[in-house]
Amino acid sequence: MNTKLITKLITLTLISGFLILAGCLENLYERDTSVSDIEPGVTIVYIDNFSFNPDSVTIAEGETVRWISNDTAASVISGSSFQSPALRRGDSYNVTFNSRGTYNYYLLSHPWTGSGIVIVE
Repeated sequence: MNTKLITKLITLTLISGFLILAGCLENLYERDTSVSDIEPGVTIVYIDNFSFNPDSVTIAEGETVRWISNDTAASVISGSSFQSPALRRGDSYNVTFNSRGTYNYYLLSHPWTGSGIVIVE
């Protein structure tokens, strides 16, 4: 066989193996992105692909919103009355809202992305 052909086949095999392995490893980090209360009075908002999922939640006074980052890049959440530390994949940040109102927030670290809203009734 031609050495160029062998080199191409080896390269193609290595790249294919890497892509398959990368796809399998990515599944290890996938999280359930549905909104659910994992404990009473806590509403989950995920950070996925530099956006909030969901981007709007309604809670009662005294309840908590927990943001969980699924992004590989660090994110900082900022609102008028709170600001998170840098959140990396798997990190979370909680805010308890004790007053009725509408609270807007966004990713301070990525200001070109969408924002989110917490409505406290």
